[in-house]
Formats: sequence, C-alpha cells, structure tokens
Amino acid sequence: CRRPFRPEQACHEAGRPRGDGASVDMGEPRFDWQDIPLAFGMDTALMPVSWEGLDQPGAVNVGNPHVIFFVADCDAVPLDRIGPEIETDPLFPERVNVNVASVTDRGHIRLRVWERGAGLTRACGTGACATAVHAMRRGLVERKVAVALPGGTLTIAWGEDNRIRMTGPATEAYRGSFEWGDFA
Repeated sequence: CRRPFRPEQACHEAGRPRGDGASVDMGEPRFDWQDIPLAFGMDTALMPVSWEGLDQPGAVNVGNPHVIFFVADCDAVPLDRIGPEIETDPLFPERVNVNVASVTDRGHIRLRVWERGAGLTRACGTGACATAVHAMRRGLVERKVAVALPGGTLTIAWGEDNRIRMTGPATEAYRGSFEWGDFA
C-alpha cells in the first residue's frame, strides 16, 4: 500500500477482519518480464530455464518478484541449498523469491518458499499468491485454491477483476501505542 498509514483505516481498506482470520486484497499480479524484473525478455508463463532438475518455472510479481516451480513432491527439493543459488542468479537483477509447489488436486497446492534475503520461511503470503495465480494461469487449479505452507494454510482467490484476495488465520503478535510526533 503506498498511502500514509492511518490506524482508523488500516482494517477497512487493506483487508477485512473475520472470525477465522483476515481477508486481504493483495492487488493485481504482473507477468511481463520487465515487471518481474528479468535480465532479458522471455515468456514468464513457461520460462526456458532450469536449475538442477527444476525446470520451466513461471514468474510473477505480486509486489515482489517470485519464480515458481511445480514438482511432484515439494518436500523432496533441497530448497535450503538451491534456493540461494536461484535467488541470486543473474537472470534476476533484483534477486527473487523461490517457490516450489506441488498441486495435489484442482483445489489444493502444497508450497515451500525461499524468501530473498531471509531464507526458508514457514509462511509467505506473497509466495502463496504468486504460486496460486501461476497455477491458475497454467490451468492447473481453479480460480480459488487452498495453499498449504509449513506454517499454515491460506485461501487464494483470483477474481475476474484481476485482483488477488488472500484469506487466512491471523494472530495478534504485538499491541502498542506511539506518538505521531515521534516520527515527524
């Protein structure tokens, strides 16, 4: 969101609190190679590249860049080893988040994510969105899908309006207060 933060608007514009968590409008995905960005032009739906048996990924920018590989068993991929290699490959001049996913059926995806600059993560909302949209783009799943990550499951829907809606559990991690003048 590129607007001044106003606490009274935080839940009204960005998402909707729900009894089972929160639902957030994640915006529109971008697919052009320049928007990822990639070092040179190519079709981002089925990229003609590979790393150690991971081949023909797709790329999506959902506010940050993601490369997505569909594999039979995402848990079998040594993502802790290959993730940093792909993240820093010259093909991705701004580095990239690396997603390995297994489509279990038309309504479910299992996902593991190597986040650029952070490493293996238990949950990644943008990774779930990018992976789901790429699977939808390739016709592998329906327009609403459950994405299971090691840290929990998110529901991702890609609407006819081209906007992505992410819904999942939410837990309060911190409560505090501050004075606006301290940040002037």
